[in-house]
Amino acid sequence: MTLAQRTRRIAPPGTSKMRTIANELKAQGLQVINFAAGELDVDTDELVKEGARKAIDGGHNIYTPTLGLPELRKQVAALVTRHAGVAYAHNEVGLTAGAKQALYNAAMVLIDPEDEVIIPAPYWVTFPTQVELAQGRPVFVDTRPHGYQLLASDVQRAITPRTRALILNTPNNPTGAVYGREELAKIAALAIEHDFWVIFDECYASLVRAGHRHKHILAIEPRLKERAVLVNSFSKSHALTGWRLGYVAAPAEVIKAMENLQGHTTSNPSSVAQYAVSHALAHDDGSFIAAINRALDERLRQALAIVADMPEVKVAPPQGAFYLFLDISAHLGRRLGDLVVADVDQFCELALREAQIALVSGAAFGDPSSVRVSYAIAPGDVVEGLHRLRRLLQRLR
Repeated sequence: MTLAQRTRRIAPPGTSKMRTIANELKAQGLQVINFAAGELDVDTDELVKEGARKAIDGGHNIYTPTLGLPELRKQVAALVTRHAGVAYAHNEVGLTAGAKQALYNAAMVLIDPEDEVIIPAPYWVTFPTQVELAQGRPVFVDTRPHGYQLLASDVQRAITPRTRALILNTPNNPTGAVYGREELAKIAALAIEHDFWVIFDECYASLVRAGHRHKHILAIEPRLKERAVLVNSFSKSHALTGWRLGYVAAPAEVIKAMENLQGHTTSNPSSVAQYAVSHALAHDDGSFIAAINRALDERLRQALAIVADMPEVKVAPPQGAFYLFLDISAHLGRRLGDLVVADVDQFCELALREAQIALVSGAAFGDPSSVRVSYAIAPGDVVEGLHRLRRLLQRLR
């Protein structure tokens, strides 16, 4: 395989072309509403800024241990213990350059060539690619027939003698689904019975919509701890995506293997980010994320009122995170003038050109019938952008 072929194989689908179109529209003075961003539209927590300033002024600008500051690892261990309901020690956690590196570390230290990894679909775009980079084989389980909930019975049918791991992402990106307690209990039992790892990605755990609650798989089944890799990030909970600070919790021998791997890839994550987050954790009263969730609940209420008026559009239950996952399959194959909307990728391009809204194609998430819309943008943009989408759908014949 040539370098060009390898590059195309792992490139995020469609991003370059869509970015070019968006730049052309902006050059024409047109306002593009960006529903594609996977981050909050607020600045980072003031506690984080305060901690960063203290770190810089205090000269903490040098290397730290590979998996992070000892004090921060103790804080993260306490955080994980509180959320999971199972005790974690400092040598069972590590800091990474975002949750993406934690997931990459897990793939590289756990997966051997030809190992199978079960991935519920729709999925975050990076999951299958990281499995393939480790020379494993993704095995997809479709959640759409069951309201985007993962059923243990479907997982059981996907298990083979080569099953090495299952990646669970709840609250889910892109659908917003929060997996239910009963099914998580059954899935944990399957992992114990068949001896495979559960990689539990809960990066949106702090972002759950009103009336719903994130369920931690270890709080449901503590015996799974020896087969669980927990992945989380401060990107969403403290609105610091650009600072690149995530964390992982796993059995001590797995963490040690990750330390060895990370020592030869990135080494430690940003020292300033570590000191800043350590300061924030020491003083956090929960008010920052509570305010964010209140704002997101209100934006979701407004968004759903507009989506309800969109012809022949179905929406995944938006229980967590900040996405609407819209099934527009009824509109594929329709026309706008002489143009036939052949697939969801073409629809996203049409939406950008005709309505000046940037969507994410569901094809990138393993669902060629849907688009992802983030409502974590300015409230006025949420309303205006969804009205533009509604009007575009009404124009299709």
